[in-house]
Amino acid sequence: MAIAVYRGPTYTIELANPTVARLWGRTRDQLLGKGLFEALPEVAGLGYEELLDDVMATGLPHAAHAMEAQHDRNGQRETAYWDFVYVPMHAADGHINGVMVVATEVTEQVLARQQVQQLNQELETRVQERTRQLEVAQQATERQRRQWHELFMRAPAGICIFDGPDWVYEFVNPGYQAMFPGRELLGKRLVDALPEVADQPLMAILHHVYDTGEPFEASEVLVPLARTAHGPVEDIYFDLTYQARCNETGQIDGFVTYAQDVTARVLARREREAQQGEMQRVFEQAPVAIGLFVGEELCITALNPRMAALLGLPADQLLGRPLLEGLPELKGQGFDDLMRQVQTTQVPFVGQELPVTLTRDGEPLVTYYNLVYQPFYSAMGQVEGVFEVAVEVTEQVLARQQVQYLNEELAVINEELTATNEELHESNGQLVRTNADLDNFVYTASHDLKSPISNIEGLLALLPELPPGAVLTDEYVAPVLDRMHESIGRFQRTIAHLTDVSRLQAEFAQPAETVSLAAVIEDVRQDLHFQFLESGAVLEVTVKDTQPRVFSPKNLHSLIYNLLSNALKYRHPERTPLVRISCRPAGDILELRVQDNGLGLSVQQQQRLFQLFQRLHTHVEGSGVGLYAVKKIVENAGGHITVESEPGVGTTFILTFPT
Repeated sequence: MAIAVYRGPTYTIELANPTVARLWGRTRDQLLGKGLFEALPEVAGLGYEELLDDVMATGLPHAAHAMEAQHDRNGQRETAYWDFVYVPMHAADGHINGVMVVATEVTEQVLARQQVQQLNQELETRVQERTRQLEVAQQATERQRRQWHELFMRAPAGICIFDGPDWVYEFVNPGYQAMFPGRELLGKRLVDALPEVADQPLMAILHHVYDTGEPFEASEVLVPLARTAHGPVEDIYFDLTYQARCNETGQIDGFVTYAQDVTARVLARREREAQQGEMQRVFEQAPVAIGLFVGEELCITALNPRMAALLGLPADQLLGRPLLEGLPELKGQGFDDLMRQVQTTQVPFVGQELPVTLTRDGEPLVTYYNLVYQPFYSAMGQVEGVFEVAVEVTEQVLARQQVQYLNEELAVINEELTATNEELHESNGQLVRTNADLDNFVYTASHDLKSPISNIEGLLALLPELPPGAVLTDEYVAPVLDRMHESIGRFQRTIAHLTDVSRLQAEFAQPAETVSLAAVIEDVRQDLHFQFLESGAVLEVTVKDTQPRVFSPKNLHSLIYNLLSNALKYRHPERTPLVRISCRPAGDILELRVQDNGLGLSVQQQQRLFQLFQRLHTHVEGSGVGLYAVKKIVENAGGHITVESEPGVGTTFILTFPT
């Protein structure tokens, strides 16, 4: 089959298969891209222009049989005859922009028929004029029959002749037999040779041709057949022509079949259509935005749902419109210039995180995209437009910008913290030096003052031996000496207190080890044995052998000693002292309680209880250092101390330590 496609008003040859080129006597390079009548001037004026114009104007196909044409081939101009069909071709928008022709050259058949007609006329004349030449005429007729037979046998299409009302295969050419290899056809009825067709719609078509004489012609007719005698029935597609045959009296006595197996072509086209459908589904369902922009105006020719969503308008409002007409907000942003640059240079453009201002809900909104502009080529290899693939990365960009902003703020904060840390470090160093100076001062002061006080105390001891007895017992002198002795005593106690304070810091850093709280309490009770005897105090201990996991034995002894000695020292004069010590786990802490029934403390006294050198009861001696030391020991161990007290009832110290 000769197949060609013409485009435009000059019928430019867009497609021509090798058969067309061979039958027209040209190479495909001499045909493609030229107007039909430019490439084949010899066919101009033979009526083909009018037929093509009519198909382009009406959109109706046109079929022609044995139409004459002139062709320059084999070095000379030849007359040829064609059976062909002109079919209109439509553009994407539906208008007719070309014609497809499918043709078969029937020059040999026409010439044979003309020759047969001529010979028949000659034969009739000869029969009439010279009956004696009958034998010669019969030989001529036989020769023509053989020519006719040879022509059918050589025809590239499948041809067969059915005879009589039973449709018996009278003639089968090799092309027809090749479609059914190994199946016996000649001399058999159609329904016997191919029984699978008996109940098919094809039978009705054949009856109509045989009964009415009207020919039938169709393309890609489905006929389920078995190609071999015992093979499976399969779908076979044919281009078919059925032509009634008449006897010498004009009565239909059979029909001729012209058949061409086009199954491979149909399946190939369906495969292409399936692939195109699959590509369309891929295009529609692609997880990225895809669009096609064609021509100088970048007409929006195709876009998938994600691209329509990206552009913020329904697809039907964008398709067929120039880019800047459909999306005027893109003017001045440079994207149309980038697309035209890609069309001109044929070099793809890749952009990362490009800002794009689009209209969303009536308001301009800056969004960010990674996108690729790729040249889009026509079937002829020419750049027609730009293919765009885009992915929105607005969230990532804004998140990174937020992170960058936070990092910058964090850097500023870190700089401030660094400066603050340096100041704190310097302040800590200064405090360490100050504390060291204070420790040295306290130690030095307490050490250096001891000698002068001792000397003064010694001089006062000598005074009773030096003056007369009357002087020492004088009512003015004696009180003065007593006050001097008392002042020296207070001075010595103050120096001792200072020594105790200076010793506290060193004692806080004692090494920690596992100790038995019950054992420590017993040691303290022994140390205070005489105080317990003197006061008649009762000690109740409920510790269940629990103790802080990490503690210094010396510090724990000091802590218990201070609390017990205070309970005995500040006992109530009207009742027997009772001291209860208990210790129990409470969640993730260890709670130690020391409770007495002594004098108790007011709220104001409790607020000053742990301050250094604070003495809340003056009727007994004390330094005001003990509870200060207790608080420091507890806090250095990571614990906490609180007090519950009521005047005249008693006091409870609550110490908590991490387990």
